[in-house]
Amino acid sequence: MLRYLPIYPSFIFILIGLASFDSARFAQAQEEDEKEPMEFDAVEALYQRGQYEQVLIEAALGRKDQPWNEEWWQIEAQSLQNTGRYQEAYDLLSEGVSARYSSIRLRLMIREAALYVDDLETADSVLREIDNIIRRSGRFSYDPESLVSIGDAAILLGIEPRIVLENFYKRAQGDANTVASAFLAPGRLALEKDDFSLASKTFQNGLKQFPDNPDLWYGLASSFIEGDRSKLIEYAETALTLNENHTDTRILLAQHLLDAEAYDEALEQLEVALDVNPFHPEALALKAVVSYLRSDNETGDELREQALSTWRTNPHVDHLIGRNLSRKYWFKEGAAAQRRALVNQPDFIPAKTQLAQDLLRLGNEREGWELADEVHQADPYNISAYNLVTLRDKLGDFETLETEHFRIRISKEEAPIYGQRAIDLLEPAYTYLQARYEVEIDQKVTVEIYPNPADFEVRTFGMPGNPGYLGVCFGPVFTINSPATSLANWEAVMYHEFCHTITLTLTRNRMPRWLSEGISVYEERERNGAWGQMMTVNYRDRILGGRMQAISEMSAAFLQAETGEDTQFAYYQSYLVVDYLFQTYGIEAMRAVLLALADGETMNEALDKHVAPLDELDEKFLAQARSKAEALGGSYSLQRAEGMLEMAIELVTPKANYFKEIEGIQPLIEAEDWTAARDKLEVIVSKSGYLAGAENAHSLLAHVYRQLDDLDSERDTLTLIATQEGNRLEPVVRLLEIAIEQDDPPAIIRWANASIAIKPMAIEPWRALFTTHARFQYETSAIETGNVLLELDPPDIAMVHYRLARQYQRKEPDAARRHTLMALEEAPRFRLAYKLLNDLNKRQVQRKSSAPSSKLDDAIREATRL
Repeated sequence: MLRYLPIYPSFIFILIGLASFDSARFAQAQEEDEKEPMEFDAVEALYQRGQYEQVLIEAALGRKDQPWNEEWWQIEAQSLQNTGRYQEAYDLLSEGVSARYSSIRLRLMIREAALYVDDLETADSVLREIDNIIRRSGRFSYDPESLVSIGDAAILLGIEPRIVLENFYKRAQGDANTVASAFLAPGRLALEKDDFSLASKTFQNGLKQFPDNPDLWYGLASSFIEGDRSKLIEYAETALTLNENHTDTRILLAQHLLDAEAYDEALEQLEVALDVNPFHPEALALKAVVSYLRSDNETGDELREQALSTWRTNPHVDHLIGRNLSRKYWFKEGAAAQRRALVNQPDFIPAKTQLAQDLLRLGNEREGWELADEVHQADPYNISAYNLVTLRDKLGDFETLETEHFRIRISKEEAPIYGQRAIDLLEPAYTYLQARYEVEIDQKVTVEIYPNPADFEVRTFGMPGNPGYLGVCFGPVFTINSPATSLANWEAVMYHEFCHTITLTLTRNRMPRWLSEGISVYEERERNGAWGQMMTVNYRDRILGGRMQAISEMSAAFLQAETGEDTQFAYYQSYLVVDYLFQTYGIEAMRAVLLALADGETMNEALDKHVAPLDELDEKFLAQARSKAEALGGSYSLQRAEGMLEMAIELVTPKANYFKEIEGIQPLIEAEDWTAARDKLEVIVSKSGYLAGAENAHSLLAHVYRQLDDLDSERDTLTLIATQEGNRLEPVVRLLEIAIEQDDPPAIIRWANASIAIKPMAIEPWRALFTTHARFQYETSAIETGNVLLELDPPDIAMVHYRLARQYQRKEPDAARRHTLMALEEAPRFRLAYKLLNDLNKRQVQRKSSAPSSKLDDAIREATRL
């Protein structure tokens, strides 16, 4: 007998619902089976727009409908990869490879997928399979996509990049039916080799044919990571316009923002990327960097673990973390991260390259150069490694000057000119600044002076193409451009960079750029009032125009700089802050802030805790900065009446306008009415005070005094300029001329030294020093400067040898004889030199005749007598 279970009403509804649901699913499945798949080109367009979920639906239909069409497998697997579904991608590709055994592209994709599911054994075996397929099978269609696939495989198998480029990538590019990957692959290869110029050209060529490809726009943006960041932003934004879900572009923008210390904005970009792919290792690695930089090591370690969660030995993660820490001058931490990357993959070239640069910046030269050599041997096409080993060979020709605290590398041509002056500047600076900041430096400081700006850029940035820097400090190592390459005051530059060594050492490189630069400029001006920066009309206008940053936001000063003038204003703002802090709170407060930074406190936390509340600091500092700006120009208005509004303001301003007053001088200058011009200019400078820069009236007044033959007034005016602006050569050169004309030895020595501090390779200041020292029989100084003068190969070299011989005559007759003979070699009819040589010979005979005889001499004489 059949028994029926009781059916309750609610269960009936559930059954009805389930039946309805099953019917709906059946209908949907039937509908999908009956649905015509989209054309591949349409699905590819969805992919390019970042609509990965829709792509997955359509690609699955296309794959079922056309299982022989490899493109469906590729685009579905790549969409799974892009969204972090690595295991699904791996499973799909495993199925695809089993159906299409000879497909190189699918095997390359499954190799990548295997890495991201931490199946390293499969990744290695797939690469061996690809090698076997290429070696044993000739069944390849040499269409552009296949050429690119074979080229990609060849690179992984260690084939020389030039061969791959010529035989595969360029052939694919030249095909009538070329594909975007024919440009993407060589462009990415160029980026890996740090050949940013070639990468840029390659991506641009690709965009001519595929202007709507976001991958190409991203590649082009990436090629400017070490160049023009405005172009990076422009091209990245274009990529995101085409595909807002392009994770690589989001990460690139985050990298840019991280470099600019805009950490919150960088995190926003990374979160967008992680919304698309929650497991993206590079996005997680950059988030870890932000945490480390904020001294949140626990969160940083957690994020690093997440970045390694899918591929435990992924060397890119620690390399990316370390590279970014090094970009913030955390070279020790950066080097440690690169070593972790190399534990995971000992032959990982990017980590070796970065580690070599980190070690060189830390002063660990032996291991650094060895690593650079290893990279160059393993990868001759790596531009950074090539640049480094080439630079190393050049450094072999440099001279090294060792002192108690410094190791100075300088070209052999320049070492005898100003090498000793560099020592005489740095050693006292070491003693003073080390005691002032109470810091211990546990190694010799390495100073490298480069006569070739390109070599300076390679040593400093890894490659040439970063002009505009006079010097850069890494901590125990700093580099500067040779003074022969610019008219900057090289002594001020060297002192400035060594100040960085002091503060970077004290903070363990954990300080914002503005504070480090501000302290260096401040200490420059403490050392010499003509060094560093002072208020200019341009700076005044910026401050009064509201462009001065508050202390709490001072990092923005450098980050928002777009032009060279913006950067110089950032330096000046930084100096004003440091000057305010020193004058108001003293050195103890500054040291407390620096030590707090070393312990991991943020800049604003350190200021708030060890100096004063931030609101108070901001308010008082901005008021002081504004007061200083308003004081510039004395009783004059410095308003430039260029527009209607400015003109209207000028009409109601009670002050006389400085620029109008200066314009009123021009007719007098043109008419050469020097007396009238002098009278007006003297009034102007008495009312305006000293204005640095292009608006300076003192230079014009000095010129007028010269026309009037008023040598004393010209000298006094030029002296004021030279003691205010220590990088201006013209007034110093003229002051030296006046000192020589007025036969003023102390002034000659003063202005010759000031000239050498700007242009040490010039002959005239050294000649003036030598002549003056020789004249007053300051033999030691005369000999020193005379030898320098000879190194500069003056036109009257015979006379220099002769005068130098006279200085050696009393204490070192052999040296005197040598220089006399050299004078005669240059000028065989030089009568004074013949006379000096004759005197030296006579004295030599006298010395020998008066010298006590030796026992041997006595024995010889006795034997001769017998």
